[in-house]
Amino acid sequence: FMKRSTGIHQCTVCDWEFDEKKGDSFMIGGLVKPDTPFADLPSNYRCPTCRASKDQFQEVTETIPGFEVNQGYGLGTNSMTSGQKNLLVFGGLGAFFVLFLGGYALS
Repeated sequence: FMKRSTGIHQCTVCDWEFDEKKGDSFMIGGLVKPDTPFADLPSNYRCPTCRASKDQFQEVTETIPGFEVNQGYGLGTNSMTSGQKNLLVFGGLGAFFVLFLGGYALS
């Protein structure tokens, strides 16, 4: 299984999540602007809620089923997470069911 970064780092002390897309400027006293990678934060960066140090953060990853070498094949479905694949399969079945019932409504 392949792991893909989500761009979110979670504090292991208080479970606050640092999202690289948002930064922490929306927090009181937050100085990190949006689109700042976690690796570019200063070494003295602290969690805005519990003041834990930067090394107390853990990267949140998502698991993609399949081998890493096969991720480029197919119609893009090889790089989908299992939740996205479930939504695609069962959403397609639901859409077919609604379409099938719609055929009965025509007669």
